[in-house]
Order: sequence, then C-alpha cells, then structure tokens
Amino acid sequence: MNTKKAWIVALATIFAGIALALVQNKVAPCMLVLQEALNIDMATAGWLSSVFSLVGIVIAIPAAVILNKVGPKKGGIIALACAIIGTLIGLFVENTAVLMISRVIEGMGVGLMSVIGPAVIAMWFPEAKRGLPMSIWAVYQMCAQAIMFFLGAVLTTNFGWQGMWWFGLAACVVALVFYVVCVKSPRPEDSYADVESEDVSIVEGIKSPFPWLMSLVTTLFCIACFGFVNWVATCWTDIYGWSLDEANNWVACFSLGAVVAALVWGSILNHVKNQKLFGSAMLFLYGVVVIWGMVIGNPMLIIPFVIIYAFADAGFPCVLWTLTALTVKKPELGGVALGIVSIGFNLGILLGPPIIGAVAQSAGWTVAAIVMCACCVAAAVLLIPLKTYSQSAVPAASDPEVKRIEDEMV
Repeated sequence: MNTKKAWIVALATIFAGIALALVQNKVAPCMLVLQEALNIDMATAGWLSSVFSLVGIVIAIPAAVILNKVGPKKGGIIALACAIIGTLIGLFVENTAVLMISRVIEGMGVGLMSVIGPAVIAMWFPEAKRGLPMSIWAVYQMCAQAIMFFLGAVLTTNFGWQGMWWFGLAACVVALVFYVVCVKSPRPEDSYADVESEDVSIVEGIKSPFPWLMSLVTTLFCIACFGFVNWVATCWTDIYGWSLDEANNWVACFSLGAVVAALVWGSILNHVKNQKLFGSAMLFLYGVVVIWGMVIGNPMLIIPFVIIYAFADAGFPCVLWTLTALTVKKPELGGVALGIVSIGFNLGILLGPPIIGAVAQSAGWTVAAIVMCACCVAAAVLLIPLKTYSQSAVPAASDPEVKRIEDEMV
C-alpha cells in the first residue's frame, strides 16, 4: 500500500464530495429569500431541497453500474460535471420548473458521488486502515451543512439566493481540477476492492442480504438524524423564543463539531475489534441525545449539548461507511453494496423531515423526540445480526496470479 498516494486520492475524493454536498445543501439557508424572489410556496421550496433524495434513490444502483463500467475517475468527473451544468442552468434561468430540473441534474451528480466516494477509499485502503478515511468521508454532508449555514446570511445578503449557487459552482470547479489531477484507480493487483473488475455481478450484489439490512438500519438512522436537524432550530425558537438565525447558528456549530468528532472516532475505529457493536452503541446514544436536544430544560445547557451531540451524530456514519463494503462476500461487490446503502440513506433523508414534522405538529416536540429515539433503538437492534466478511487477506478478483491459478485449475 502506497500510503501517501492513497491519502492524496482519498482527500481529493472527499473534497469532491464536500463540493457536491455544498450544492445539495444550498437551498435550506436561503429558503425564505428564494421563496420571495421566485414567488413560490413552502411546499415548492421544500421540493427544491428534497428532490435530491428522490434522485439519489433512483440512481443508487445505476451508480454502481457506472462505477464498474467507466471507473471511479470518469465517474467522479461525470458527477462533478452534472453539478456544474445543473448549477449554471439554475443561475441563468429564473423559472421555477427549470430550476427544479436543474436540481435534478445536480442530484444525479451527488447520487453518483455518494457511491463512488467510499468505493474509491475502499479500493486504496485495506479494511484495517479504512477507519480514518471513511470517517472523514462520513461527515462530508455535515461539513457542507455547517459551511452553508455559516455563510448563508452573508452570501444571500450580498448576492441574493444566487450567491449560494455561485459559491457551490466555484467549489465544484476547483474540486473537478483536483479530482482530474489526483484521483486514479490503483493497479488491479493492488486494489483492495476492485469494483472495476469484469467479474463484478451486479445481480449477485443485489441478492446479498446484508447490504439491505445495513440499508434499513441507515434509513432508520437518517429518519431520526435528518428529522432532528431539519426541525430542531424551529423547536428551539418555539421553546426559547430565539431568533431563527441564532438557532441555525447552533445547528451549524454541532454540524461542524461532528467533523471534529469524526476525526476522533476515525482514529479510534481502526483499533476497535467489534465495530458493529460500537455502531449499535452509537445509534442508542444518538437516540438518547435527540430526546435531550428536544427537551432541554435550561438553554444554558446548549453548549454541552452541542459537544455531546457532535460525537453522537458522527459515531454511526463512521461505522456505516467503514463496514458497508464488507457486507458482501467479494470485495469487488463493494460498489453494489454502497449503492444499496445509498438507497436507504436517501430514503431516510426523504422521509425524516415530513414524518417528524407531522408528529411534532400533532403531538408536540417531546413525542417527536421519542419517535426519533425509537428509530435509533430499532436500528441499533437490527445492526446486531449484521454479518460482515473479512477481506483483508482476499486478493482482488482481477489479480493476474489469481487468474493464472484459476486457469490451471480448469
């Protein structure tokens, strides 16, 4: 393993993921400005954000096919190109229908990269060393959310809602340059998950039960996580009378804190023998912390809450992306497993905000918090029977030596 080269590839890939996530998360911080400028209602504005999840669900398995056929370099370039083209369309055509189409094009790029990113890391790092790079990847969305919430007011005040679009476009262009220069596939004999192998059977990967179990666990977690993140600022303004800007700043703080927490968990994760049990514990902890966040009795406790929440929030995603490629028997099927889990990830993002919002409206914030906690507890229990396959000693299927031995056997 060429450690330096592996980290250069991983960091360029992670930066591409963050750039695409900036494009995905640019709507929420400027929602009111966007509504006023385009004269659209809340439902339409909400679809400008949630359409990404629908695209992610639809494109998840095709993304694994694209990854296998064109490879991670061309696939990543296509993903970034989709975001750039979609953003440009949105910038210069102030029509709601066209803007929605532009968001679909952008969503295709994000959907592709959500599968390609962790696959690239799995190709370059053996399972014993994936903990840290996968943990950094795990918080690419949180990092983007924090950046956009912090910069949202400044960009929209000075440039209108288009400021968010221009910022995302600039990030994607820079990321594209780094991706073209830095990212490439390892040699087949050096790959720890040769997802480009001609021997990859998409059908075999789809038939594997454990990626689907991980996908279900991920859906439950994302219902809780994105339901909480979407509504907690509203909850705090309702309970404490804070301004929405003040509440959003605290949301940005714990999103940024999760990035730091992921670095800590990533450093620890490689030394954790039972990562699955660790993931279950993190899911349970997150459920407890969510209840605390919705019913904080004293607003002065917001600072310790933000710190603890950041570590709880980052825990399971670090485990998720580290273990997903190991839920299939063959390392070359890792891309398919990531596609399947991406379905659960996007389904949870799609369902979380409306479900938790409806519960909060009809039964109050405390009941909403209990529902989110129940999702996390169920996910923690479902994660226990998950089976993973050690691939540390398994050479890539396309290794010439493996093919030579197979030919001799025939």
